Amino acid sequence: MKSFFASCALLSVLVLNACQTAEPLPVKHGNPEILWDSWGVPHIVAAHDSDAFYAFGWAQMRSHADLLLKLYAMARGRGAEYFGEDYLAADRSVRLFGISALAEQWYQQQETRFRDNLAAFAAGINDFARRHPEAISAQVKAILPVTPQDIIAHTTRVMTIFVAAISECGAVLPGLDFNHQLAGSNGWALGAKYSSSGNTMLLANPHLSWHGMETLFEAHLLLPDVNLYGAALVGFPVLQIAFNDYLGWTHTVNPMDGCDVYRLRLAGDHLHEGYWLDGKVNAFEVSSETILIRRDDGRMESEVLTIRRAVQGPVIEHAGEMLSIRLALLATQRLAGMNQQWWEMGRATDLERFQEILAGGHLPLFNVIYADVNKHILLAYNGIIPQRAAGDTAFWRKPVTGDDSRLIWKDVHHYQDLPKAVNPDSGWLQNSNGAPWYMTLPILEKNQYPENMTADVTNNRELQSLRMLASRSTMSFEELIAAKHSTHSLAADQLLNDLLSIALTSSDPLVHQAAAIWHRWDRQFLAESRGARLFSIWFEKWVEATIAKATRVKPEYVFTPDQLLGSLFYSQPFDSSEPLITPHGLADKSLALNVLREAVTQLLAETGKLDVAWGEVARLRRDGSDFPGNGADTDLGVFREIAYESDIDGKLKSSYGDSFIAAIEFSKPVRAQVLMTYGNATQRTFFETYNQLELSAKQQLRPAWRNRDEIEDNIKLREILTYATNWRA
Repeated sequence: MKSFFASCALLSVLVLNACQTAEPLPVKHGNPEILWDSWGVPHIVAAHDSDAFYAFGWAQMRSHADLLLKLYAMARGRGAEYFGEDYLAADRSVRLFGISALAEQWYQQQETRFRDNLAAFAAGINDFARRHPEAISAQVKAILPVTPQDIIAHTTRVMTIFVAAISECGAVLPGLDFNHQLAGSNGWALGAKYSSSGNTMLLANPHLSWHGMETLFEAHLLLPDVNLYGAALVGFPVLQIAFNDYLGWTHTVNPMDGCDVYRLRLAGDHLHEGYWLDGKVNAFEVSSETILIRRDDGRMESEVLTIRRAVQGPVIEHAGEMLSIRLALLATQRLAGMNQQWWEMGRATDLERFQEILAGGHLPLFNVIYADVNKHILLAYNGIIPQRAAGDTAFWRKPVTGDDSRLIWKDVHHYQDLPKAVNPDSGWLQNSNGAPWYMTLPILEKNQYPENMTADVTNNRELQSLRMLASRSTMSFEELIAAKHSTHSLAADQLLNDLLSIALTSSDPLVHQAAAIWHRWDRQFLAESRGARLFSIWFEKWVEATIAKATRVKPEYVFTPDQLLGSLFYSQPFDSSEPLITPHGLADKSLALNVLREAVTQLLAETGKLDVAWGEVARLRRDGSDFPGNGADTDLGVFREIAYESDIDGKLKSSYGDSFIAAIEFSKPVRAQVLMTYGNATQRTFFETYNQLELSAKQQLRPAWRNRDEIEDNIKLREILTYATNWRA
């Protein structure tokens, strides 16, 4: 790589006038273009794959340099060395799982052409840093240069966190968390008979944190044989949610269990005495790693991390027990092909080829929701999921005994064995993070699949999704966009009638005032909705009080989110045979009334009034922008998910939820409306971009510019990149 950096010649031509309409330049090998539009989206025009990867690395640096380099440092297990001891837990987890060694191994396993693509992506990152050192903070420059192995390490670490966080492993593994908020998402595929135009449609709507490793980057790749538009997590070399002229797909996080915890039985009082397995004593494999830690005063200290491995996987101590962790995505070689599989998905042109690619089984999790121009739709429950010989999901969600090798799975399920549906009679497919059975109506037959393949869960947001789709026979493109922005609260429909009834029995005039507000409330979480904030406070307190009551009755009781639709809360709990009308009604009306009094007191203390508008309290905030909020979270049954957290001024600020949004109709030509809710850059750019958060506040999307003419009409910045080609060596 050093010879490349020494010989690389780079020319960056900047055109800062958005109105300029220069003739499109011919694209030559080694001469990719990046046309930045007024929304800050890079349109990459390239003749060859490697040129596009080079430009994509460059573009991510222009928009997210500090974030990208910080994420790569963490993927090396060196975050504490660069940024301080707050990153130590994350470093330990990376070292524990040997992610750097896996990245080296998996880089060597890449097909030659794709290995070149990864090297080109890294070269684009490094060349941007050399050309524009002023655009990068001093703190992250020490991380340079980036290698292709860093890319694989980063994508591996992120997927490890995704899988651990949705399994029991996340609870015992420090450094593998989702900012206390699990990843969500909505995804719809609408078939030709359900679409009023007769064209299939796709809704891509991931819900992720608006910060850190979950940040998405919108981009457009124009190659001679593909016109690919979509989004990637920052630091990833390929688009993960995308569409081309023929097809498109989106992902939602599925409730799969790709990680298991084993409780080891030690052979003695000391670890060097080993552990029991099948009646025999096994010795741990032992190695060590040295982690450097930067202290607040600038001093560098070191920690020696001793790593032990049992047959199942690496070993940790938790709550006085020795546990071994087995992650399917790290225990097999499948993850090595993950990035290439996403790249090939974007180049597919029909359902047959798309499913051939999916059958490779390299994606570690995620539902795949698909539509194409040939009027096909697909939803596949997908992932690297262990083939477990016994036990249901409840059995595997707890630590299992580690002294029986029959519980140590070795194989994973193949794509053809996983739940899926193609062109269902309903005309539509959906997922909002529930079990695969609820992807359409009537629901899939659960007994056709192993009982430990997936948790049988759903949530109020998904039940609202099912209601919206089942309530009509057709939908237009415009109606799809309107439905995507729905802020109607299913929880209000389920509970408000009982709440209003018990409120009338109270002698408290403030409770009567609350009931009057709810009588007028539209059951929406729009900026102007009055009654929404009171309901959200009541709902949160109602859940807390119900859990506290259950704990008093049974001290060992442990609440899990899947119980939220059950009999503990509802007089009529969720019934999978009636997903459109259950759950409903209050299980404990007296408790609900007491909680209402508390909610009234809290809201009056916060705002001085009960009929406060939702947007007065809930704010869409990012980088100095501040707009009235709309949307709410999953538990309230709002399809437009935006979660809020407390801000320093006592308001609620947006922090999670709607990120990249794409509504696509597979007409000829394809038409699409998109939005990157929080904008497309965390780095200061050379040019001002329009404020996408303002569009989000207005519940609007914007056109996806995909042909050369409309891109040229909206250019803010043109870059032509010239570089040497000997980096392939």
